[in-house]
Amino acid sequence: MRFLVALLTLLTVSAAPAAAATTVYATGVFTQSGVTTNASDALGASNGSFAQVGGAFSIFGLTFGQAGQVVYSFADALSGVGLQLTGIGGAPGISSVFVSIGEIVGGVAVYSAEANFTGGAGVFSFDFSTQCSAISSTGCSLVRVRTLGGFGRGPFRLDGVSGVGAAPEPSSWALMLLGFAGAAFGLKRRRGDEALTLA
Repeated sequence: MRFLVALLTLLTVSAAPAAAATTVYATGVFTQSGVTTNASDALGASNGSFAQVGGAFSIFGLTFGQAGQVVYSFADALSGVGLQLTGIGGAPGISSVFVSIGEIVGGVAVYSAEANFTGGAGVFSFDFSTQCSAISSTGCSLVRVRTLGGFGRGPFRLDGVSGVGAAPEPSSWALMLLGFAGAAFGLKRRRGDEALTLA
C-alpha cells in the first residue's frame, strides 16, 4: 500500500507544471548576407534599436526591395516553442519575411522549412517545436530571418529575437528530484516493514 502511495506521489509531483518557461534571447550573429545592416542590434531583449534585414531604394517614386538574410545564434538551445520576432515599422515598402529554425549537425547548419509573414511593427510568434525536434533531439540554436527583394518590397526592421529554452528549468528539476526522493523513501519504508514482519 505504501508503495502505491509513493508511486502516486512520484507521478503527481513529476507531472506538476513548472512555473514559467525560460525565455532566451539571441546572443550572436552567426552569418549575414545580402543587404543587412546593424544585425547585432537585434541581440538581447527588444530595446528600440533594430537590425535591418534587406534594403530598399526608390526610382521615380517606385520602391524596389533588396534581399537580405541574417542567422542568429543562441547560447542556450531553443525548444522551437514560442519563437518570437519583434518588428519595428517605418521601413519603405512591404517586407516579405521568411523565418526558420536550425542547428549545426555534423558541422553543417541545417534549417527547418520556413514560415512566411508580412513584416512591420509588432510581435510575430511561431511554433517550430516539431521542426526543431526533427532536426535535433537537444534543441536548436540558430534562427534564420530573410527578406525578398523586388518591386514594392522593403526591409524588415528587427528589434529582437527570442524563444523558449530547450533545457528543463531549475524548478522542473527540483520537482523531479522531489518525486524520486518520495518514491525512494516509500520503497525503503516498505523494505523495513517487510524485515519486521519476517523477524
